[in-house]
Amino acid sequence: MAVTQIRPAERAPATGKRTLADLAHGPEAIRLLVDAVLDYAIFLIGPDGHVLTWNQGAERIKGYESSEVVGKHISLFYTPEDVEAGRPERILRQAARAGRADDEGWRVRKDGTRFWADSSVHALYDHGRLYGFAKITRDMTDARAAAERERQLAVEREARLAAEEALRARDRFLSIASHELKTPVASLQLAVDALLLSRERGVLNQSRIERGLERIERAVRRMSALLVELLDVSRLERGSTEFRFAEVDLSGIAEEVIDRFAGVEPNERIQFDLKPTVIEADAARIEQVISNLLDNALKYSSRPHPVHVRIAPSKQGALIEVRDKGVGVSLDRKDGLFEPFSRGDNSVSVPGMGLGLFISREIVAGHGGQISAESGGDGKGTTFRVTLPASQSDRTNGSS
Repeated sequence: MAVTQIRPAERAPATGKRTLADLAHGPEAIRLLVDAVLDYAIFLIGPDGHVLTWNQGAERIKGYESSEVVGKHISLFYTPEDVEAGRPERILRQAARAGRADDEGWRVRKDGTRFWADSSVHALYDHGRLYGFAKITRDMTDARAAAERERQLAVEREARLAAEEALRARDRFLSIASHELKTPVASLQLAVDALLLSRERGVLNQSRIERGLERIERAVRRMSALLVELLDVSRLERGSTEFRFAEVDLSGIAEEVIDRFAGVEPNERIQFDLKPTVIEADAARIEQVISNLLDNALKYSSRPHPVHVRIAPSKQGALIEVRDKGVGVSLDRKDGLFEPFSRGDNSVSVPGMGLGLFISREIVAGHGGQISAESGGDGKGTTFRVTLPASQSDRTNGSS
């Protein structure tokens, strides 16, 4: 226990004469020095908690003159709440036990105003007997207010930056959405205009009608897909998407997705290794993930380079892997790859709003799984891996 020992003052020389050195090291010099301190309240307290001495700093900070406080209990300086909770006595007990007790909190001046005090109480012992306490207090009200102002300014800065980022995200969203919707809207308009013009010219026949309807259908389908994707993002970000879990075979889901893409891709463009893998999952949502990953790989991998799809059981439960030999992902873009409206390589012009990977990440997270991307860099292809738990009871903290 760290304690302060009180030593009796040395007696003056027998001659009765005292030198300057005697005065400088004597108790009178120490008392004068302490009394002259204005920035700190420094005073002695008896073992019973009553004030024994009072310096000018204590008078300035607390507002009491020496005659008004000497002999009074230190609870005089505490708030009514602290007095009721027994805080003054508790601080003295802590100091007596440990040798020192540090404390900070509101204190009360003579005029009733409060100030924020940073104080320390030191136990004084003489040959093992508690002699009293020395207390040092500093008024930290202005410093605390400055720190609070700085904290508030930091909060306001963060809020402002968040608002600015939200506005940028909104503008980016509107810009990309309007850009993507222009194409199917323009196609729809051209198809309708062509049919109307053919009718005006009297050359509208069954063949023209069928071609026009096909263009209209494609445009409407594209707009519908874009709107569904936008609504999906909104629901996923709000956390309001419900998953319908059931036992499904991922290899069967992947086969259906591949068949769909194979209808518009050259032979051997999509290579696959699909092993039976049964897990608990939302079949429609997992189909969406596989479709998004395959679509992404095909868009960023030029022909005739093949894209590989692999489904297999794993230690976590299941593995979905989609690998391409396309443009790859640069390191500076990898961290934001799964964010909304993100693109792995802005130098490559591909259709879409950059939402597929974000949606896939949210769906995988909703299943308690993980998704990652690995790339050797620009021009070295990318491999996406998804791990999913075998059952929802296997989930641990939202991940497999």
